[in-house]
Amino acid sequence: MQEAGNEKVKSCAILKTKRFDATLLIVQQGYQIPPHTSPANAMILILEGKIAFMLNEEVTILETGDVFSFGANELHALQALETTRFILIK
Repeated sequence: MQEAGNEKVKSCAILKTKRFDATLLIVQQGYQIPPHTSPANAMILILEGKIAFMLNEEVTILETGDVFSFGANELHALQALETTRFILIK
């Protein structure tokens, strides 16, 4: 596994297939990933921690064990309320 990122966000590709990519992300408490879109449908699984996830200006608090999905081209962002580990599948 190859790790990428900085001290606030780290990412590590877990699995890449023709149908999907799975990436482990670790986001430090307080860090924000600004609003952006993705060309693919996506799902996140919170392994540990707590985030505020914004989707189309609606905020949802996600905690350990939560799963959340969203469509391609939807505006989304997040802020880590605690240091959080999650898997992003898209």
